Amino acid sequence: MAIEQISLTAKRFDFAERQGDTFATAEFKRVSSGFMGHWVVSGKSSVGLPSVLLVLSVAMKGRDVPELYSEATSFAEKFVFPMAAHLASTPSVGEPLPRLSVENRQMIFNEHMHQQFAKNRAGDLTLQTQTEALFNMASYLEVVAPLKLIAEFQGVAVSTVETRVKIGRASGKIPKASEVRARKALLKKGL
Repeated sequence: MAIEQISLTAKRFDFAERQGDTFATAEFKRVSSGFMGHWVVSGKSSVGLPSVLLVLSVAMKGRDVPELYSEATSFAEKFVFPMAAHLASTPSVGEPLPRLSVENRQMIFNEHMHQQFAKNRAGDLTLQTQTEALFNMASYLEVVAPLKLIAEFQGVAVSTVETRVKIGRASGKIPKASEVRARKALLKKGL
């Protein structure tokens, strides 16, 4: 089935494509290392009702808008539409996603932290770089008290992790707390 490209409808760079009954949009946000794509895909569920099939946030390789648009087209064809087609056949598609509890988010973060940053996996990453990556991972998962968890994992004082986070914020590798709060406030307002 051919993919039909939909024209841009927003003031910012957005991406939208339709493939049959499936419609995908992506909003791209510039981050320090490139772009992050926030995808929302809807289509007909197995019972024939229009439903949200997939919500996905992924880093994109594109460095500028034309490159990003080309990558998004390819990403949609290779991954988004095939995944949406599979998900459309599942019985629970379209149901509201239950939020993970605070405890579950902490357990998930802890497991990923131990799996990805074990001494035999961390390679040549400095403790500063590890802390920045861990803090960003914890922020993405909305983990409560991530500094304490990271400090325990690294075997250092919480104040050491706080200092590393401040350095990461100053360098732009960790978003400033005020920017994160402002973004969350806009999301709550639906903007």
